[in-house]
Amino acid sequence: MATNVAPGKLSTDSSQIEAGAGPEISTDWKGLAWLTLLVAGGLFVFEKLKHIFFPGFTPEQHQAITVVLGTIAAVIGSYFQTRKLEKTLLLHAQAEEKLAMERNLFRTVTDNIPDSIFAKNAQGRYIFANKAFATRHGLNNPEDLLGKTVFDLFPKERATPLHADDMKAMRSGESTVETERTAVDAKGKMSVLHTTKFPLIDASNTVVGIVGMHRDITRRKEAEQKLRQSEANLAAAQRIAHFGSLELDLVNLDDPEKEPVRWSDEVFRIFGYDPGTTEATRRGFFQVVHPDDREQVRQTLERALQEAKPYTMDFRIIRPDGMVRNIHERADFVFDPKTQTPLKLVGSIQDVTERVQAEIQLHTANQELAVRVLELQQRSREISLLSEMGSRLQACKDASEAYAQIGNSAEQLFPKWSGELCVTSSSRTAVETVSEWGEANHGERIFTPDDCWALRRGQPHSFHSEEKASACRHIDPAVVDESLCVPLMAQGEALGVLNLQRKRGQEQQAYGLRSWGEAERRLASVLAEQVALALGNLKLRESLRNQSICDPLTGLANRRYMEESLEREFSRANRKKSCLAILMLDLDHFKRFNDTFGHQAGDALLRTLGDLLKRNTRGQDIACRYGGEEFALMLTETNLEGALRRANIVRQQVKQLSVEYAGQLLGSVSVSIGVAICPDHGNTMTDVLRAADQALYSAKREGRDRVSASNVVPVA
Repeated sequence: MATNVAPGKLSTDSSQIEAGAGPEISTDWKGLAWLTLLVAGGLFVFEKLKHIFFPGFTPEQHQAITVVLGTIAAVIGSYFQTRKLEKTLLLHAQAEEKLAMERNLFRTVTDNIPDSIFAKNAQGRYIFANKAFATRHGLNNPEDLLGKTVFDLFPKERATPLHADDMKAMRSGESTVETERTAVDAKGKMSVLHTTKFPLIDASNTVVGIVGMHRDITRRKEAEQKLRQSEANLAAAQRIAHFGSLELDLVNLDDPEKEPVRWSDEVFRIFGYDPGTTEATRRGFFQVVHPDDREQVRQTLERALQEAKPYTMDFRIIRPDGMVRNIHERADFVFDPKTQTPLKLVGSIQDVTERVQAEIQLHTANQELAVRVLELQQRSREISLLSEMGSRLQACKDASEAYAQIGNSAEQLFPKWSGELCVTSSSRTAVETVSEWGEANHGERIFTPDDCWALRRGQPHSFHSEEKASACRHIDPAVVDESLCVPLMAQGEALGVLNLQRKRGQEQQAYGLRSWGEAERRLASVLAEQVALALGNLKLRESLRNQSICDPLTGLANRRYMEESLEREFSRANRKKSCLAILMLDLDHFKRFNDTFGHQAGDALLRTLGDLLKRNTRGQDIACRYGGEEFALMLTETNLEGALRRANIVRQQVKQLSVEYAGQLLGSVSVSIGVAICPDHGNTMTDVLRAADQALYSAKREGRDRVSASNVVPVA
């Protein structure tokens, strides 16, 4: 075992311990000389004074006393020298015991760490190896490596560069050589090793070999690769959304200019720079902020740092090319979990110039409208009520609320007139009364568009019993004395008709009851225009909402809506520690189905499958068309067993579908389904979707018309 403890600084340190732990075992000549002088001096003094102290003694007695005293002095000196020698021997034994313990500690430590440690002499032969190093080379005992070289372990073409590295480390003197390389161990496993080599120096400062250590960094490399991929994905997402992120390390609150700042690439682009071409600093940030907004931004940031509270602010920047952009910034703090002191400020920056410009344009339009309304309010009470109605209509959530508001406003605008609001159906074959005010109207509540002259001509149509103008067929001229029908036109489309009536025998009053003149027509036209605009906006809003979240062919949610919902549900599942299941469905042999029956038949099949999924989806679940013939189901609070059971039910129901197109039965179809669960198969939406997709492809590879669960193991 002496060879195993020889390498590197261990031998040097052990030698130093042996040399310096206790005193040297040698004669203390200096102490012995002083003791001799002391004894001789004492005897000399005694010889001079013995005749005074013992005057009656004979010479022989004086000589005997001298001998006795000399003997006593010699014994006492020998006793103290012996005690000193025993103490020296005890210290030496303790030093040897300490050295042995340190050697044992060194061997225990080196044999129980995962890193491979070795030492070689100047000829490149191993003089030390720990267990990890021996195991990597397929050996059970590190002593089997002693005396060997790399040429005994590897082929010549591989051993030669390794030996050259060793020689380089020895020639380097005091420097340390670090390298990274791929290696294959005795079991054939590929790994990435970080190797550190430094020269082995003896007590005379001479290089007598090298000491090296291999550290397996395979997992770290894989994690770094995943991190780089994740950062690349995040950068791509930020670039698409024009959304950048920033970090500010709060390491030096006394001098904010020294706080490290990090910008994502998109922040550089928003500020008008190529990523990395300028330094990301607090000073650089304030340089691009608009001079008029700088002080406000500075105060907001300083107040947030003092209070350690999240903030939101809007400001302008000036790019290097002189372009002014509007920025929306949000930020929050990351705290030390133990001390609750802020460690980092994390924020986002978004270019909202287009939105601000749209808001300015909208604000300008609203201001112009407000001025117009004010002018109209000054002229008449009716216009004031009309403006109020328009404001209320903008706040309506759906058409039923709008109908009620229109009826209330119209009744105030025309208090002595009866009226009704009629809306054209989606099929455009019927017009239905949806709101009434005043006395009960006499006429048809549901009629065809051809029954109304205003809808036929696309312009207002008035009727008076004393005139020869024809009355609309939805009005009873025997009861109605006069009426006005104004079509509700929006973007060239007739949404309905506004009908105002005065019944026979109804006494006209001075206020608001006159035969139809220009003022009444204008007021009714403005009312109809406002109503049409509101109904058109509601219709457009509903249409846009449906288009944004629904697939037009199947009526299911689209992929965008599902991914947005998945992010919300994943967060909820993580908070509640519950399960969330994803089912990926794909119609088997759909291309062959299309080639056989045609694309329109394929669309009919997709619609039928969409209806099936809608009928069999719980209120809290989401079914969507993921793309092409691929569908997805999100099942909340569902474990793997329940998800598989649900998937098999859907699979059986699909097989029982009866799809008919153009009077022809198209035959049965089947689906393959992949199932993945959060958190069993991943903790993020991307991971679980990928796992479900892989399970789907597994089901297809296994023969289709089956359900396959993911076998992905999530990375901790």
